[in-house]
Amino acid sequence: MEHSTTDDETVPQAPPRKWRTILRQNSEKIGAFVEDAVLPINQRGAQRIPIPAIELENVESQSNGPYRTTVTRNPAVNMQPKYFPFFIITISIVQVFIMYPFDTENMILLFGYDPHRRHEIWRYFTDSLVHTGLPHLWSNMLLQMILGVLLEIVHNWKRISVIYFASVLGGSLFITILSPGLYVVGASAGVYGLLFSHLSTIILNWNQMDRKYCRLFWLILYIVLNFILELVIAEINNSLAGHLGGAISGFLVSILVLKNFEKYPWESKMKKICQGLLVVLFVAIVITNIAATTVYLPTEWNFDYVSTYERFFINLINESEKNSPIRQQCQADYRCQAVMLRYNITVT
Repeated sequence: MEHSTTDDETVPQAPPRKWRTILRQNSEKIGAFVEDAVLPINQRGAQRIPIPAIELENVESQSNGPYRTTVTRNPAVNMQPKYFPFFIITISIVQVFIMYPFDTENMILLFGYDPHRRHEIWRYFTDSLVHTGLPHLWSNMLLQMILGVLLEIVHNWKRISVIYFASVLGGSLFITILSPGLYVVGASAGVYGLLFSHLSTIILNWNQMDRKYCRLFWLILYIVLNFILELVIAEINNSLAGHLGGAISGFLVSILVLKNFEKYPWESKMKKICQGLLVVLFVAIVITNIAATTVYLPTEWNFDYVSTYERFFINLINESEKNSPIRQQCQADYRCQAVMLRYNITVT
């Protein structure tokens, strides 16, 4: 028998799946957390709750006379869209993909910064994609996910990708000036650029940011402690020059590209200063790389990356002190011992 429904009857709807409900609830919580961390108070979703208009009619008062008729209107609030953090997730996946299936040493020699091959321009960007080992990879990935996702949800992937790669480029260029004789890999320059972008966010939206002094204090404290720890317990493969270049580049570029929700005259002047500093730094570093040839290692125009690195490492061993960390590291590494034996060199 067929069953027909009338206009008064409603077809029961299937209840929403549990995973969809959980996903929607958690995405709203994540969005609220990001807004609290990055957005000024007048740009957050909590400010979008409509406030009903209130009208007070003229009322006679026995003591103060009649009140005026007043109307309170709903405040105009800018709806700030939220973006999925495509860029940070994608760059992290690429870094993991390069680390696991391929030989790490070959990837480092192909994509890392090579002091003998400053003319290979791609290395100024791709050195952020390779790492020396799993601890190096995952520590950088964790920091860039935490710092980058917060910014990208609010400012979109285009702005964050510009900041990230500008920071990586800045870190590589600073290495050519401050540490010209080192092989360097890692995403730390990009991570420092993202870190200092949070400082730029506070400065750009200073007049609208709540708890701004507290935010600024804890952010600067973290930055200072981080640099102090690197100076105190700096390892042999720790490039402070790259971190410094990434921090400066990230800060200056983020001032130019991040969203500025309410503009003031002093902010326009600050942006012009940052733009000028970027141009001056870039030109000065490029001229130094071209003119100061005696500062740098001999240029290798071939593609025999392995032989070049082996000769570089042997010279580093020979020039180091007897009980230096690099000699101790070589004594404990069978691959290093094999290279030294190939060149008839004994590490003591």
